[in-house]
Amino acid sequence: MPKEHKKRGRRDDQKKRKRDADQDAAAAAAASSAKRHKPDDAAQQQHGADALARPGEMQFYGMLDDDEQEYFKKADEMLDLNQFDSPQDRAVFLQSVYKEADGKELKIANSQSCSRLLERLIQLSTADQLKNLFQKFSGQYVSARPSAT
Repeated sequence: MPKEHKKRGRRDDQKKRKRDADQDAAAAAAASSAKRHKPDDAAQQQHGADALARPGEMQFYGMLDDDEQEYFKKADEMLDLNQFDSPQDRAVFLQSVYKEADGKELKIANSQSCSRLLERLIQLSTADQLKNLFQKFSGQYVSARPSAT
């Protein structure tokens, strides 16, 4: 006796329905985000304070442009090779790297490819250079203290 004809591809139908639902949800989210207004400066400052209060979120300080990133990568390579004629030459080189990094310290710290340079600078710097560097980071540390409940 012949078997009953069963419809095949049940899983494919489920995937298609799920895909359609996801597309509808994405379209609704895009429509609602288009209606949002640009936040004012007070709202941005509040968001920055909230980000510092919540240790799970990282604050964004911007990105290095391509030229800066290339410079800091080469500086890291030179410090790694340590092929300076004298300790004075290395000190002059470090001073020039600090001069180039002035105002970009937080960007360097957040850059995945350049954070190694920052580690190397910390190892090779003088006490005064370290003091100046950590003063630039002052106020940017996130404390991960548990909240009292």
